[in-house]
Amino acid sequence: MILSFNISDYTVTINGELLRLLRKEFLLLEYLYQHNNRALSRQQLLDAVWSLQIPSDRTIDDHIYRLRKKLKKWEYLIRIETVKGFGYKLSVTSQTTSPLPFVQDEEIQELSRNLINKYHLYGHGEAIQKLLDKNTFGIELDDTRQLFIEFLGGDFLPLLQAQHIPFKEKAHPLLGLYGLIEEKSYDNVYKTLQSLEDKQVFGESEQEDLNLFRILIALKANQYSKAHILLLESESKICPENVGFYGFYQLWWLTYALCVKDFTMVLEKNNILEEFFKKHPFQREYGLFLLLKGFYCFHLNEKTHGFDLITQSFNVLERSKFIIQMLITLSIAEKLLTHFHNEKALEIIFIKKTEVYEKYRLYEIKEKIKDKFALFL
Repeated sequence: MILSFNISDYTVTINGELLRLLRKEFLLLEYLYQHNNRALSRQQLLDAVWSLQIPSDRTIDDHIYRLRKKLKKWEYLIRIETVKGFGYKLSVTSQTTSPLPFVQDEEIQELSRNLINKYHLYGHGEAIQKLLDKNTFGIELDDTRQLFIEFLGGDFLPLLQAQHIPFKEKAHPLLGLYGLIEEKSYDNVYKTLQSLEDKQVFGESEQEDLNLFRILIALKANQYSKAHILLLESESKICPENVGFYGFYQLWWLTYALCVKDFTMVLEKNNILEEFFKKHPFQREYGLFLLLKGFYCFHLNEKTHGFDLITQSFNVLERSKFIIQMLITLSIAEKLLTHFHNEKALEIIFIKKTEVYEKYRLYEIKEKIKDKFALFL
């Protein structure tokens, strides 16, 4: 069964039949459907649908009651269940398609999970979404892994509010997001990182990601000497065969070179990355590379070509469906604008940042993350 949502007139098509809803009913059902077959707390639903208002739990209950009445005709296919003491869950079944024969085959599921990991490496978020369509491929992930994948795609609240996942397990992605959207108080970011490390929150497998995070924060905070030291310390650890990290480290080197205007190093790192992407067309990294090349073009006074590369960068990142990488690129773009000013680039970066921050409610998310860290630390 497929539900199709038309926000222009708040209608939902269910198995070819049209259902008209009020605006909040529409948004509530759409959010439930996006997270179907998963328990959602009342607070999650309030945050998703009534983010700019201060409604009560009763508001949710009233809207659920009305939705149930309107969906009664299709309750054999879709129904809203009460999760006692927690919230609600939209249960979706399908009688229009036959069960996929390999859903219970563990070998197929393992191969599928490996394929998802590959698509993640290559930065193809849209392909991951299609693989996870249960009615198409039947691939199933455990709830925790599903939440982490959705987090990378910009659905931040479910992981942030998931009570069944220990805070230590989600501290790493939450810290990364906080560091990207904290625009001024870099001392707070460093203090949070240090406190988490003092509590031995992070495992060995997270250290390379944390090194990349430290370098990025140093660059954002204009601490170029610190960034340089961190990059040199990582030089011996990251070899070209470690493709999952090598591209990002070289991009950080290129960003550093642009910030300090070492154009000999810029050319060196640009050539290294050109060869890297010939072998490894990783879309997340390539999107950022295009942006960095665009700013170098500004230095060469090739303004039109530079602007085209920056526009292309955002197009690549939008197709990748990894919002975290979009935030990294926007963060670096703002930094480079202070070194290579360009009015057209300033305008498109401002528009893109505004669009992303509003769509994913990032200022609100930042405060929620800070509250979570305050409780834990």
